[in-house]
Amino acid sequence: MRPALIKEVIKGIFRKPATIQYPKEKTLIEPDFRGRQYADLKKCIGCSLCAVECPANAITMVKIPDEYVVPKTNARRIYPVINYFKCVFCYRCVTVCPTSAYLVTNEYRLASSAPIDSSQLSLSTTSKAGGA
Repeated sequence: MRPALIKEVIKGIFRKPATIQYPKEKTLIEPDFRGRQYADLKKCIGCSLCAVECPANAITMVKIPDEYVVPKTNARRIYPVINYFKCVFCYRCVTVCPTSAYLVTNEYRLASSAPIDSSQLSLSTTSKAGGA
């Protein structure tokens, strides 16, 4: 039993490492990897289904700031903000959305010491009032 173990150890010493040197080397990810998602405010109707269905309670509905253009279909002037620290990336919000308003990415680099959410990404999908 021991000679087999010694043989494996010696083979392992001369093998290339199985890990990559992240972040120096890029990590290859699958195209269907579930990364960061956020709402497209041009499509969002503010129905709150995503917030109701979220199993992790990671989605809160927030008022759209007055300086942003809001589509007429969003009469309540609210949009979903995802807290990525709470999100389990189940994508239930994406599947339950009646207008397919969620934009999905395969962005996996979400590490941060400060709280991160989807508010800036969502607000970037609409323009400011007055063309600014």
